Amino acid sequence: MKRSILFVALAACGSDSVPDMPDAAVEDDPLAVHETAPAGSLDDLHARIISQRCSGQPGLCHNGQFEPNLSTPALTYAYVVNRPGIEKFDRLRVKPGDPSASLFIDKIRNRNGVATQMPLGAEPLDEADVKAIEKWITDGALRSPGADPAPVLNNPPKRPQLGVFDVAGNRLDNGGQVNVNIGQTIVLRHTVQDFETADNAIPFSAVSLNLGNDKAVVLDPSGDDAQTGVTTFDSTNPPMGIGDSMNRERSFTIPATLPRVDTVTKVKDTIPAGGVNMYLQAFYIDELDLGPPVTFGMLAFEGATFAIHINP
Repeated sequence: MKRSILFVALAACGSDSVPDMPDAAVEDDPLAVHETAPAGSLDDLHARIISQRCSGQPGLCHNGQFEPNLSTPALTYAYVVNRPGIEKFDRLRVKPGDPSASLFIDKIRNRNGVATQMPLGAEPLDEADVKAIEKWITDGALRSPGADPAPVLNNPPKRPQLGVFDVAGNRLDNGGQVNVNIGQTIVLRHTVQDFETADNAIPFSAVSLNLGNDKAVVLDPSGDDAQTGVTTFDSTNPPMGIGDSMNRERSFTIPATLPRVDTVTKVKDTIPAGGVNMYLQAFYIDELDLGPPVTFGMLAFEGATFAIHINP
């Protein structure tokens, strides 16, 4: 495709080609707390258990200080139902119909390898209270009795972790600034992590090397976005980042004359490479349909805090 995927994605931001994704937080007043509620409903469980043991007042962990926010029934529903956890990103906090696969229950029962039991530093919940929450999940984890099932959500992908390696697999950015030589080949790597999409099924990922002042290194001379260098999936024992593998990669050989592009005007020129600082950026899209019309999911982006310095 002549027109780059990234160009299409960014051009379409805010337009009708971006699909509307359902959201759990749909109530007019998410801060409302109902004084009376049907037995076994989320409002009932929140009043009797969650607000007493998990939020309820400033100082308890989940009154808005830490995710998930359990300070009201509506916010509890929005933060836990069909939402992946932070500690265990491979499972939903609450999976409707299945308490055995719900991280919320793992945490309060202290099972399936969780780091800490909730409520943190307090007595565990009574078994009757745990069973009441499990029954609510088994019955569909509805916002209120008779409500529609919880929507299936497109959870946002994780921001990529970035790394620079040599061709032998040695990481070069451990100490901050990376110093490289003209003629040297480096491997630019990043992670991808999305709850709904396997790493090898992420449809688009790329890197760029920013030079500042709206200038970037040309990585794709034939593309509309010359600064965009598509990364590929590496299945052969890629190096690890923090809790995730850096399995997207692109090699780049440092030239003596560095081709660059103005990212605003698209005008290209060249400069001597020696003494230049480059700044790595990585991004990926979790869903993509080339259509027509072209539609896509969410974009995850990260920029490195270190420079890749080309020695004179």
